[in-house]
Order: sequence, then C-alpha cells, then structure tokens
Amino acid sequence: MDTLLSFGWEIVQSSWHLYLEAAIYILFGLGVGGMLKVFLSPTYVANHLGSGRFTSVLKASLLGIPIPL
Repeated sequence: MDTLLSFGWEIVQSSWHLYLEAAIYILFGLGVGGMLKVFLSPTYVANHLGSGRFTSVLKASLLGIPIPL
C-alpha cells in the first residue's frame, strides 16, 4: 500500500511540474489568441481560413506550426 501511495504522489508531483513548465506557453497562446480576436474581424478570418479549400487548410496549418514550438 505504501508503494502505491508513493507512486500516486509521484504522479501528482510530475503532473504539477509539467503544468508549471507549460503554463507560460498556455498564457502566451491565450494572449495571442485574445489579440487576434480584438484586432482581426471574424469575416477576415472566415475569408482566409473558413472555406475548406486546400489553400485555407494550408494557411491554417502554417499558422499552427509555431504553436508547439
């Protein structure tokens, strides 16, 4: 039972450290998303990314590449 509790505590600690490392990127992404929402009109975004053609999918994927970086 003791090993199970220590294993569970280790999972909680590792999850917390992972959250702390990712928090700055999550906040940055939320900030950039908020700025885009404020400065770009929904029709502009829909014209460039919402039609489902190959070019709109290509543009969306190119814009999404830096997110994990």
